[in-house]
Amino acid sequence: DRIISTFAQCYWEDNAGDHIRCPFHDQDTVFLISFAIIMLNTDLHSSGVSGASGSSRKQRKRMTKTEFLNNLRGVESSEDLSRDYLSTVYDSIESHAIEIYVAPGKAAGSLRSSSTGRSSKHISVDGASGSIGGCNDSDDDLTTMINSLIRNVKPAQELLRGVAVHRHPFLTIDDYENALNGEGEDSSVSIIPRELVRSAVGATWHHFHGIVNSTLETAHLDSKGLESCLDVLKYALCSTICLDMPMERAAFVTQLARVKFFKETRGMEDEDEARKHRLQHDHQAHRQEEWYKKLESYCLDDSSDESKDAAVQMVYDMIRDTHASLQIDSKLRRDMKRVAKRIRKGELLLNDPSRSFVKEGDLVKRANTSGRSVKYRFFLFSDVLFYTHKSSAGDYKIHEELPLHMLKITDKFTGAARKTNRAFLIRHPRKSFMVFAADEKNKNDWMEAINVAVNKEMERKARLEGARLASSAVER
Repeated sequence: DRIISTFAQCYWEDNAGDHIRCPFHDQDTVFLISFAIIMLNTDLHSSGVSGASGSSRKQRKRMTKTEFLNNLRGVESSEDLSRDYLSTVYDSIESHAIEIYVAPGKAAGSLRSSSTGRSSKHISVDGASGSIGGCNDSDDDLTTMINSLIRNVKPAQELLRGVAVHRHPFLTIDDYENALNGEGEDSSVSIIPRELVRSAVGATWHHFHGIVNSTLETAHLDSKGLESCLDVLKYALCSTICLDMPMERAAFVTQLARVKFFKETRGMEDEDEARKHRLQHDHQAHRQEEWYKKLESYCLDDSSDESKDAAVQMVYDMIRDTHASLQIDSKLRRDMKRVAKRIRKGELLLNDPSRSFVKEGDLVKRANTSGRSVKYRFFLFSDVLFYTHKSSAGDYKIHEELPLHMLKITDKFTGAARKTNRAFLIRHPRKSFMVFAADEKNKNDWMEAINVAVNKEMERKARLEGARLASSAVER
């Protein structure tokens, strides 16, 4: 049971996603099918009932194909396995029994050890039992080492014997060198390495795809992880382009579109359903974008290798730009942490990974009712404006937070304050008030920073609303 469980786990890890080699939905199905194959092999090729002898021996009725198919009905939670697939398994086991290859005779050998001034000694190695003998007590270390080597080699030896029965077309470096020199049976230099690499990529590409996929799912929480994973995507995509693997290339291009989407629309949190639907919609929408059409035209052009070179260069450029963008994000994140430490309960500001720090400074706030003027420390972020005062503990305590998507500012107003060039008016549904900067330049700097932040936040909100409407249209 443990051997089959281990086999099922290894088979699933190596072949999950390959619907030809592994048409199953989970690891448990691999275990059940493996167990069923062993039982079928025993049933079809056993000579009779175990323990019976002589004339009393009974011949069991062998399992029919219909019985085998019925026994495996419903083993998968989603749907029954293909009857054609199971029929092929039955026919294969019926025609070719699963047998462990054992070399004829008893393999044996000897290792000779000699040293100056000593007589020669023979160490016999039993290939069947995996033990050695004929050593003196003084050679215990050598005996232990050789026994360890034999134990490590025997599993690989049995594996190679089993594989040899199926005549797998193994290729070695010597094969390639012989072909390069025009020697050997096959001197086709271009086919050997290309097919070898295609086979390797075809067997492993889904592992790289899964790595990138998992990283993209948490990219909004760990942009550093996505930055580290970009090279995996770059090399995987470029490999499928160079090796003419359209299905695998399409899978990685879709991930490149997701990276591009994340880069352009950072700030849409995962718990927002609109973001999820927009992301699904974008998987199809990227096919209409110019970069995708250009990349596909390069990949589908078989006239020369220059087209593939252009496609690879295009992928390299896109990944390089994304790298630079994420590095900027990392700097903004460090600035956010630095500022958050100075604000009471500022760690809450870090809960939104899309939030970034823009500007801080002192402004004098004039109350509308009492007309009293008080100096506050203002902190401008990408989505909110805070005004605070410094406490006796040395940190800044928040008085009010004003979300930017509902905030407006102006320096055109009536009254006595119009005579100064240092004032501007902040209007918000929560609170509206006049503020005074140190001078006109400081006022202009603040107004420009706030206006830019408000416009960006409004664009982000518009994208979210567009995603919500798009997802509603898809559902209908």
